[in-house]
This record gives sequence, C-alpha cells and structure tokens, in this order.
Amino acid sequence: MATTFLTPTIIAKEALMALENELVFGNLVHRGYSSDFHRVGDTVLVRKPHEFSTVHDFAGSGTTTSQTIVESSVPVVMDKLNDITFPITSKELSLDIVDFREQCIAPAMRAHAQAIDVALAERFVDIAAHYPVSATPAVEDIAGVRTQLNLNKVPAANRSVVLHPQTEQAYIVLDAFLHAEKRGDTKALREAHMGRVFGMDWYMDQNIQTHTEAIATAPATVSTGGTAGATAIEVKGGTAVDAVIPVGDVFKITGESLDKGHLVTTAATLSGGSASITFTPALQSSVSANSECTFQLTHKANLALHKNAIALVTAPLEPPLGGARGEVQSYKGLTCRVVYDYTSNIKTNVCSIDILFGIKTLNKELACRLCDAR
Repeated sequence: MATTFLTPTIIAKEALMALENELVFGNLVHRGYSSDFHRVGDTVLVRKPHEFSTVHDFAGSGTTTSQTIVESSVPVVMDKLNDITFPITSKELSLDIVDFREQCIAPAMRAHAQAIDVALAERFVDIAAHYPVSATPAVEDIAGVRTQLNLNKVPAANRSVVLHPQTEQAYIVLDAFLHAEKRGDTKALREAHMGRVFGMDWYMDQNIQTHTEAIATAPATVSTGGTAGATAIEVKGGTAVDAVIPVGDVFKITGESLDKGHLVTTAATLSGGSASITFTPALQSSVSANSECTFQLTHKANLALHKNAIALVTAPLEPPLGGARGEVQSYKGLTCRVVYDYTSNIKTNVCSIDILFGIKTLNKELACRLCDAR
C-alpha cells in the first residue's frame, strides 16, 4: 500500500486547528481577518463592531428618527511576523497525521499561541480603568472589577477576566470559584477556565504582564486641583528625588465622580516630589487642591475585558516563489503559511510555519485592570 506523504496543505490545516486550541487570550478578543495577501509592516483596515449611542423617545405618534449605520474601520499595522522553522526528514513526512501533529505541529503551535497571547496581554498599557487586588484577595475584589466595567457601561455579555498564575492562586480557593460553573470551547480555554463568577468568565494565562513602576513611592496629592475635562494636572508628594512616571501608570483621585481611573499618556519627571502629568480619560468632575491621588505601583496587570476591547487581526502571507512548496490556509479568523524548502548550508529539508498578525485596542472603555501588587 502506497504511503501518503504529508503536504503543506494538510500541515497548514492541522496547524490552524492546533493554534485555535492552544490560544487563551486569542479566543477571548475580537478576531479580524484580511483576505488579501500582505507583508510585514502593511496596514489593513478591519471593520469595527458598530454601536448605537443614541436612543430617541418615540411618543406614540409622528415619525421616528432614523440613524445611519456607519461602517467604521480601524487601521491595524501587521507588524508581527512570527516564524517557527524546523528540520524535517522524509521519515517524519511519511508519519500518520496524528503522530506528526503530536511530534511537530502541536509544539510549534503552542509556541505561536504563547507569542500571540503575550502580544495581547501587553495591551494593558492602553487601559485606564483599574481596581486593586486586596492585600488578602477576597470576593469583594471580584465585585469591584465588575463595578468598574459597569461604570464604563460595558455590555454584560462576552465579559472575561484573565489572571496571572499567582493572582489565580489567591482567588481559585475562594468559595465563589470552587462552586463556579465551568465552561470553555477549546482545549486551552477548558484547561485555563476557573469558572463563571459574577457574570464574567475567569481564566488563567501565564502571559499576563507586569507593569513596573520606576519610583518607590508614588505622588500622593493633587497640587492645585483641576476642572472637569482637564487632561493634565500637577501632582506632588512621594519620592523626593528625580524619577520618571512612565506611560502606562494608572491612578485615581479621591472625590472625582465615578472613580474609574486615569492612564498616564506621556512620561513625566518627578523632580523634588512634584510633576505635571498628562492622562486619559479627562477628569469626570472638578477636583480640589490637595485631593488624595492614588497611583498603582508595580503590579501584575490582570485584565477584565469585553470581547470588543481588543482585536487580533491576521492576514495571509504571499505563497513562496521558486522551488519551495508552500500553502496558505485560513480557519476561524486565523491564517498561517506552511513552506517546505531545502537549506543548502545545512543540507537539510526544513518546514516553516509563519503567522502575520497585528494587535489593536478597539475600545479602551471596554476593559479594566485588576492590579495585583502583592
């Protein structure tokens, strides 16, 4: 009976199914896809989920007010071209697809999934809303992060929370999680899922990032106050030596309405215990001089988010020219290219699996950090 050799098409299809199974973060965000061939550095336009912000009160007579649906698109730079290349023998090519998947494809796609999840977790730097993990993590923290999402009017459906392993360790022993409903559609989601608690699906991901603060003690008060709508303010107190307040720092000001939090957008020098900082979003209300200003210092940037907060966008790479055999395949908003080639300098056949993608924060208001400074 003739041996059926594995082809780039078969490997590409198996690789994409394996990738989807291994993603955690990548399965919790909006997935965009461009069907055109692209190269690294290209910009693609991805349709953004539409939202209606105005509701007209119809009094029961007269005419309704029609709203135009504007198809909005956002540019996404395809700046990440991740490649895994490995030697491959004729014996390996003649393996049963199940064996080849376990020996070669699965390990490669686990590595690809890790890289994609890291890129998604790094988008915490765009998120202003935040809630601190208690010194002894408690169910009140869960209610707190839910409240932050509610204050930002995040839709109740498709909410997820992704935790660092050490943060998960503290929460998973709480009764709320011990008796939570478990779910998950893919292998990685099933294994990472902690349960559905307070209307949110909770997951663990080893790729959650840590935000590092450059100063030992953060500014403590607002110097001169600020008016509603302001995006810059003077802060004082804390470390009385030159230091930098980095982009990505988050803080809250006591007395401000809603208390959702702000994000530092331009690095500022804390000189002599005082600094002028710019931030987003603007102040919700006026704040008085000497109001308490609470910064989150170094913390694990766990993320609570709605599916439409962040987008993972993939696009197909051009098939190879010349003698190399290659195939480009797409599956559920993911795409990859598989190429067989011969490398003369090491006189070995090689298989390459590469993925072109970009990450974009679509709506900063649809996410919240759960800051674990322990």
